[in-house]
Amino acid sequence: MKKGLIQIFTLFFILSSGFLFAQEEMVEEPAYISFLAGNVDVDVTPDNNQEDFQVAELDMELGAGALIRTGRKALCEITMPDGSTIKISSGSVFQITLSEIDRNTGKKANRFNLLFGRVRAKVQKFTTTDSEFGIVSGTALAGVRGTEFGVLYDGIESSVLVFEGLVNLGSVTESFEPVLISAGQMSLLPEGGLPEPAMDIPQDVFQDWQTEADKFAAEAGEKIEEAVEQVEKEEVAEKAKGGLHKFLQLNAYVGTITIDNQVYERWVFTPEARFGKLSAGLYLPAIFLPDVGLFGFKEWQNRDEWDFKDLGDGFHDFLIKFYYIQWAQMGDPLYVKVGGIDDFFLGHGFIVDNYSNMLYFPEEITVGMQLNIDADKGGIETMIADFSKIQLVGGRLYFRPAGRDFPLAIGLTGVYDRPKPESPLWDGTDPETGTSVTYATSKDELPNLLFFGADVELPVLSLDMLSMKLYADAAKSAYIYKEVPSGISSWVDPGSFDFIKGLGTAFGLSGKVIGKVKYRGEYRYIINYYEPGLINYLWENERLTYFQRLYNIIEEQNQSSYEDTTTAGILLEGSVSLLKKLEVGLGYENYKRVTSATEEPEPVKKGKLFLVVNEGLIPRTHGSFSYRRQEELENVLDEPFDENTVLDANVVYRLAPLVSLSFSYNRTFQRNEDTGDLDPIDAFGITTIFTFF
Repeated sequence: MKKGLIQIFTLFFILSSGFLFAQEEMVEEPAYISFLAGNVDVDVTPDNNQEDFQVAELDMELGAGALIRTGRKALCEITMPDGSTIKISSGSVFQITLSEIDRNTGKKANRFNLLFGRVRAKVQKFTTTDSEFGIVSGTALAGVRGTEFGVLYDGIESSVLVFEGLVNLGSVTESFEPVLISAGQMSLLPEGGLPEPAMDIPQDVFQDWQTEADKFAAEAGEKIEEAVEQVEKEEVAEKAKGGLHKFLQLNAYVGTITIDNQVYERWVFTPEARFGKLSAGLYLPAIFLPDVGLFGFKEWQNRDEWDFKDLGDGFHDFLIKFYYIQWAQMGDPLYVKVGGIDDFFLGHGFIVDNYSNMLYFPEEITVGMQLNIDADKGGIETMIADFSKIQLVGGRLYFRPAGRDFPLAIGLTGVYDRPKPESPLWDGTDPETGTSVTYATSKDELPNLLFFGADVELPVLSLDMLSMKLYADAAKSAYIYKEVPSGISSWVDPGSFDFIKGLGTAFGLSGKVIGKVKYRGEYRYIINYYEPGLINYLWENERLTYFQRLYNIIEEQNQSSYEDTTTAGILLEGSVSLLKKLEVGLGYENYKRVTSATEEPEPVKKGKLFLVVNEGLIPRTHGSFSYRRQEELENVLDEPFDENTVLDANVVYRLAPLVSLSFSYNRTFQRNEDTGDLDPIDAFGITTIFTFF
């Protein structure tokens, strides 16, 4: 009897153990692609450390580890074994990390990783309490139990939106308590940070997700067909260009441009050639009145650019046909660019800060040069603003005593300019007394300007997530008069080298966050006179009257009543790049100038704003906008466009793969050398762009 009972219990134990073991028998069951539109590729073997991407196909099976990548205007839907679906939007990278099911109990375990982009999941209700379905994005983990929800991840922040059911927003590292998100709510979680409390989905955000969902809906088939058709057109256009487009490109711009309130026809051909690191582009414009026509060469508005009438003028006309010649890219060990340059910097910008030799483009075309050499122990940065005049030139030489292993750098900067305005500007008004002043009687009484600076910088962090550089600058201004104007002859000797009384200093911090956010913060302290970044995007205007300012400074500083002054304040600049398709930047400067303890501080405020929209963010459209104000930022609402500002805007709309329509507007001011006034220049253009190859 005992023996029989022992056998029965033994058999029962074996069967129970087998049953329990069978309960935990999880097996992999692959998902499959249930919908495709556009350019989608898949890497089904990501663990082999090779990019084995292949074109995705409908009904393709995707096991654990499969990586899905959707291109521009592409859509993809995958279906899990239980019927749950995940819709992957364009420009996304998505990975299946776990897809298992227990066929005996119905337990499911699904885990995914959204590396970048947007997905929307519709999850079937679980049949067991221990099933799981979660999407990881950065440090966020969205876990659900039968629901419809969306996840958006841009590399910086995760957004989780719930359309039906409930979602637990937790942490991969379990660094905070999960947040419960109900239907109609959303939450945001910064990378490595804490989640925001659940809040109602804003109407514009909900509408954006609904628009995205419509692309997948059966009744929105036309939209999907258009997306596929557009991708096919781009592929056809790319094939039509052939292999030649890798080395040569030819664009033609046909449209109008307004110069001095006169509308002109503008035809421009811009052939560009690329051979490895070497690239070059020509700028061949014809600007004429509509009734003159292309063949009325003698009456072209820009005829003087094509006459080649003598050796000097001919050389200048030849030079300005080169829009640019460039070797490598900024930041490479050797970088050279000749032609139109709109971003001249030396060092940290304490002397030369974003100077442009293209301020009056296309009315005036200037050919300058930028040459940078960066080696282990040091390097050099140089600039020539205009080869035809060789007036404004500068350079910075820097040393790294310990090489790149300890990248402490010490730099020395020197800049020289000899602006020669015409005689109507030689007479002016003293800003203090309001009386007339003769600042010069000939060009020999105009000063040569010099600027000298020293700087030190030390990168303290160079990580992918965060970079940081400390730096400091000091600079002074100087001058030389070949002949001295009579009003200041008591203090200045002809041909002598003299410094302006004053010193500018700055201490700053700059760098990047996650490669997407650029920042710069700087404290400036100026004793007596120095203007940081004086040679900037407005210098081409200011240099024509700067000799008047210098004359007044010399006169003021040599008076017995002169009082020392100090100016102190901050500069803040930053920009953020989103999805590599949108970049927004701001700059702000705020200083207080104090002459004595009894006087009220005088405020000085400056600012800038720019916006860049790259292709892919808005269908068929890209462009840029920038606004810069050098003085009186506090008056920007009352008078947003004056001689202290430069405004640029450009929008390009692609009509077809090889044809685009461009709208451009530029507003600046140019010193009129006949009257001495600053005259506004408004240039508005509508141009059709043809890309031949």
